[in-house]
Amino acid sequence: MERNTILAIILSLFVLFSYQAIFVAPKQAELSKIPQTTTAQSLNANNNSSLAVSPNIDTQTTSAIIKTEDYKVSTKEAVFSYTNMGGSLHKIDFLGNKPFPIADVLSVGGFENAQYVGQKAETSMVSLIYRDKNWQITKTFEVKDINLINARIEIKNLSEISILNNFSFTAFEIDQSRMENSQNSRENALFEYSVYSNNKIYRKGSAYKFNDKNYKNESARITWVGFRDHYHAMVIKPEFETKSYEIKADSDKQLNLSIKPQDKNLAPGESMAYNFDIYVGPQNPWLMKTYGQGFEKIVAFSNFPIIEWIGQAIYHTIPFFHRIFRSWGIAIILVSILIYGITYPLTLQSMMSMRKMQEVQPKIKALQERFKNDPQKLNAEMVEIYRREKINPLGGCLPFIIQMPFFMALYQILWRAQYFQGQGFLWIKDLTQPDQLMILPFSLPIISNELNILPILTGCIMFVQQKISSKNMIVTDEQQAMQQKMMMYILPVMMTCMFYTFASSWAIYFLVFYILSTAAQWRIAQMAGKK
Repeated sequence: MERNTILAIILSLFVLFSYQAIFVAPKQAELSKIPQTTTAQSLNANNNSSLAVSPNIDTQTTSAIIKTEDYKVSTKEAVFSYTNMGGSLHKIDFLGNKPFPIADVLSVGGFENAQYVGQKAETSMVSLIYRDKNWQITKTFEVKDINLINARIEIKNLSEISILNNFSFTAFEIDQSRMENSQNSRENALFEYSVYSNNKIYRKGSAYKFNDKNYKNESARITWVGFRDHYHAMVIKPEFETKSYEIKADSDKQLNLSIKPQDKNLAPGESMAYNFDIYVGPQNPWLMKTYGQGFEKIVAFSNFPIIEWIGQAIYHTIPFFHRIFRSWGIAIILVSILIYGITYPLTLQSMMSMRKMQEVQPKIKALQERFKNDPQKLNAEMVEIYRREKINPLGGCLPFIIQMPFFMALYQILWRAQYFQGQGFLWIKDLTQPDQLMILPFSLPIISNELNILPILTGCIMFVQQKISSKNMIVTDEQQAMQQKMMMYILPVMMTCMFYTFASSWAIYFLVFYILSTAAQWRIAQMAGKK
């Protein structure tokens, strides 16, 4: 491969990683009463200030503080943990996966630390109730199927006067303190929260470190709010008309996203119910679409429309190949060949343009010596050579710039597509992990104790490509020859080290890419030899 081609790819990778780094409650009544309960049907809550017995409720006076209790509901894919402290869904564990950094799902603003009394009525349902002299808050969470939870919050006015119900609900809190033992910079870059409102989606990627710049408060009719990590997502859809939403960093590791319903004046004894549908599961747009709630729109690959369009096309093409060949590895290879075929005319044009630029280098060098004291004349003569030889000076790099949207879209898909998780190919056990042919009995710098063959094969193919490129290159001076020789050895090693710990799906793509690029380089050499 020509030196400019290699530099273009390195620049593309730099732009891509930079892109990843950039892109991907009002106060309530004072809690002063602490009623205690003795039956599952008569559920009250307390705080640490005093004890009060609510009327018409069978209670037992005690000075003990209610202990923190968890109520767990399990499915085939996850464990949902509800807490009596704030009465929220405070923990989600996807089986066999890293911690999901979400807490305080559907806590009520101003009552986040209130002590509810809970009851697990069925294997799939949890009820939580808080009560003081002004309000009774009743929450019900019911797992309807493996990936859908129905939630209901009922707020009742217990006072003797009408009160304006202007509560807000914490949709969720992102809590990165839960990720301390499993933090990974590449994984963190995939964390993203989003708000679908007013027929548009606001997304914020790399959601793992927060500050005041994250603050956002907008009036909006919310369709849903959501969060996703590498493979899973949670999407909360309010089934009522909303007034606004607020995004606020509580600390550098915690961010709160709350939604506010329309205000309503509640008469004494009157209640208001708020219903939510919550999707919790894999980022599988086909599964999400079956609920008819627009959950699948959370699965996206870029904020740039052209990259997103290409990404969605590739994302849906890979399963098409999988349905035919029953292998995700073969599907990746076929998509890699397809994309290379689509962009091949641009690749060939780039290589031919760089070849022509090399052929006129002796003439350019002669002009530089001849007009070294006359820059204007030098530029005019160079333009004339380019015109006569039909050379576009940007012809070598422009095709690579045009190919960047394909490259960036495919990078996102191979990195985060959920359908690759746990899928094997040949000796590869999981396409989302390095191919790991074997574990060495010792550790080495960079590669540790894992022997990953695909990056090594890619480096070898790249070395062969460099050999072909060097034979096809017109060298005008010794310095250029030395640079070409250095790149022949340094670049393959550098690329091998760069991709050594990448997912094997990504390594398969690059191996196919370099095999096809080497074939194209060989063809250019053959065409040049016939002239």
